Amino acid sequence: SIYAAINGGLSISSNNGTNWTNYTTANGLGNNSVYGVYAGGSSIYAATGGGLSISTNNGSNFTNYTTTNDLGGNIVVGVYASGSSIYAATRPVGSAGGLSISTNNGSNWTTYTTSNGLGSNSVAGVYASGSNIYAATSNGLSVSTDNGSNWSNYTTSNGLADNDVYNVYVLGSNIYAATDGGLSISSNGGTAWTNYTTSDGLGADSVSDVYVSGSSTYAATGGGLS
Repeated sequence: SIYAAINGGLSISSNNGTNWTNYTTANGLGNNSVYGVYAGGSSIYAATGGGLSISTNNGSNFTNYTTTNDLGGNIVVGVYASGSSIYAATRPVGSAGGLSISTNNGSNWTTYTTSNGLGSNSVAGVYASGSNIYAATSNGLSVSTDNGSNWSNYTTSNGLADNDVYNVYVLGSNIYAATDGGLSISSNGGTAWTNYTTSDGLGADSVSDVYVSGSSTYAATGGGLS
């Protein structure tokens, strides 16, 4: 299945893109502006402009979570899930924003902000592995190794290409940070970074997303897919 987050809802294809079904607020989405999506099994998590919408039946129905449910913000721009844990990256528009985490499939939420050590309350992307959580913020990459209890924030002072981090991906010991100034990669938990820009072949220095599979790295840039 292919999941497309678009400005008019969430589009899903189950036949490699030949046909699509579009889900909107009529199906329970919080908003038709969908900024990110994550899927696992029959569960779909949609980051929308009106909350985090979750379906446990392949999109037939969605339950929407907002600040009323203790989410950090209603504008959710990134989401990740693992087991019963859900991670929602929110923006501080009319709310505190921050990174909201549920460990019981959305029943309860805990939000982490700058008061907990995040670089910024504007969080654009999130990734998690075990007890490690990686939050892409507008003021650095924030990393917790103890499920959010403590955070370390990495910025240009640590070698990051830019403080505006749009997304993050982790594979093994490598951390990949998509920033406004290039693709930053660390192999030692964020202590040191190697930066890749247009001089290395990227389509543009502004990288909005990154994905890694095996030895292949895919970077979504302002000048194309690198």
